[in-house]
Amino acid sequence: MSAIPLLKLPVLCINEILINTDIISLVSLSLISRRSKRLVRTTKTSLTGFNIKFYKDVTEVQFVTSEKKEVRSWFFKIEEKESSGGQVMEMSFIDDVIHSYHSADDIQQSVKLGVEYLRDFFAKPILEVFLFPDDIPYPFYIGFKECNNLYMKGEKAMRNEDLKNVLENVLIKRVCIIQLPINADFKCNKNALKFTEFSSLSNACGHWITREVLLSLKCSRIHLHHTLLEAHDFMAFFERWYYSNDKHFEVMILRTDKTFNGLRLDGFHQIPWDTQLRGQHFLYAHKLAFDCSEGTNIMREDGTLCTVHFRETIVFFCVWHNRFPDISRATIFI
Repeated sequence: MSAIPLLKLPVLCINEILINTDIISLVSLSLISRRSKRLVRTTKTSLTGFNIKFYKDVTEVQFVTSEKKEVRSWFFKIEEKESSGGQVMEMSFIDDVIHSYHSADDIQQSVKLGVEYLRDFFAKPILEVFLFPDDIPYPFYIGFKECNNLYMKGEKAMRNEDLKNVLENVLIKRVCIIQLPINADFKCNKNALKFTEFSSLSNACGHWITREVLLSLKCSRIHLHHTLLEAHDFMAFFERWYYSNDKHFEVMILRTDKTFNGLRLDGFHQIPWDTQLRGQHFLYAHKLAFDCSEGTNIMREDGTLCTVHFRETIVFFCVWHNRFPDISRATIFI
């Protein structure tokens, strides 16, 4: 008995088949013809968005679904060939994975076109981006305008213009974590730093965080290493919070290559700590809590309570939106 071509079936039958078809096969079908693209576009899927991982010789686009299944991916790979000017994309669909092959000159443009196609076709967001920029070919451009979370990690500093392009031209809606060296002379538009959580954690990356950059941050969570910030810089940030009605700020950890000696909090409404006021531990993350039995407790006029604890080169500043968090599954950091 001969097989019936999919597109010859009644529309209702086609829809029923497509609903039970995996994401990679749907992408493959969408590329067959305009009609197949229209049919697949209307299919409901469990897709929630995309994760993208940039490496020096390959970029992986992951299809993230609401189901707990093995992640499907599209790999953009560099293969020695003449540049095609971005007009031809050699693709294969093997073992529920898409592979496409590009010259080093074409790959960034091809990733851009591929991601644009997927976002337009499925109408889903870019969730997380992982950028490993060491030895990525220049000029580098990320190829899209927004994502929820961005993580950058490497052993080498990015060129100033490339990092500037990422931070200024990509709207990072939630989390930005940088774990790579940043040149001390790096500068960018401070008004572009609009994420809700910001961490700069490399052993050689924090000197660009000036007082002006710190005060431009409107993040609820801030974690900065190897800055050149001093006591008066932190106090400017703290005083702004103290005299505001900010309901969103949660926690800050500042480490400096200078010193926080001279930090004084005696001009604020201090309250001795007791177990009726708040718990001993601040829940920093799902499995990490900080011991706050030491430190200075300060209450704002609106009743918001915070704790500031500092040593010579580190400041911990937290706001107790939940004064008695459940820390039963957390590791305690002293």
